[in-house]
Amino acid sequence: MKSTVVVGYDQTPHSDVALAAAAREAAMRGADLNVVTAFGRPAPSGPTVPSPAEPDPQDAARKAAEAVAQHGVDRVHERYPGLQVRPCALVGSAGKTVAQAAHSADLLVMGSRGKGGFTGLQVGSTSMRALADACCPVLVVRGETDADHDRVTAAVDIDEPCEQVLDFAFTEASRRGARLTVIHIWDEPWILAYSQDDPGLADEITLIQSEREDRLSAIIHSLRRRHPEVQSSHQVATGSAGRLLVEASYRADLLVTGARRHGEGQHGMQIGPVTQTLLQHSDCPVAVVPLA
Repeated sequence: MKSTVVVGYDQTPHSDVALAAAAREAAMRGADLNVVTAFGRPAPSGPTVPSPAEPDPQDAARKAAEAVAQHGVDRVHERYPGLQVRPCALVGSAGKTVAQAAHSADLLVMGSRGKGGFTGLQVGSTSMRALADACCPVLVVRGETDADHDRVTAAVDIDEPCEQVLDFAFTEASRRGARLTVIHIWDEPWILAYSQDDPGLADEITLIQSEREDRLSAIIHSLRRRHPEVQSSHQVATGSAGRLLVEASYRADLLVTGARRHGEGQHGMQIGPVTQTLLQHSDCPVAVVPLA
């Protein structure tokens, strides 16, 4: 079955950037691309059924959304004339509707902000709503989308299931012909704080770090065997995960992280504080992979 990429599009500058990124992703995957524009139901301002002489507000809203989606399709075909692209105008709230349209997709692409964003808000409510309802990986496009660091960075928590994040990251690095850096950050404030007053704790920190490096190496061993074409490295760091990963984003073309699903068999992801920090401040696109 041919894979599919879905992008939320509303003809704003942020969604234009997302559209370009989604087209690149679809081309790399050999996938179809669905350009989804959501529209709301106009509130009735008169009779429930318009007279024949009056235009139907619902029909007008649909036609406007169809025109926006088709505009997105036309823009993609200017760059990728052979790509299979389909316009989709769907009624409903933007984030939830786009996420539902991507339930059987391989990737959902969203801009970092949509219509109605407030000044200073780096990630719009539409993107956050899509993440909360999505059941496939979501690429939130922000930062330098055309940077050429030749690197994918994956952030993993080895105390949680992380194989899906690593599998996605290795596959993306292979598609891009990029290097992969896997980072695990552990942050135990009490031990890091007391280590400055108790030199004996330095040995304990060294042991913890070594044990975590061994665990991380064992986790990625099988993926390295499946992707021998990917030049990969891994590291364990201590400190603020959000700050260190934002710093890592300055040297990456893509940052991959994971988020737990809401529950067994449920759609959507719970976005934790570290991922929220990345979505607000990353210098490159962020892919959020749902974890079993």
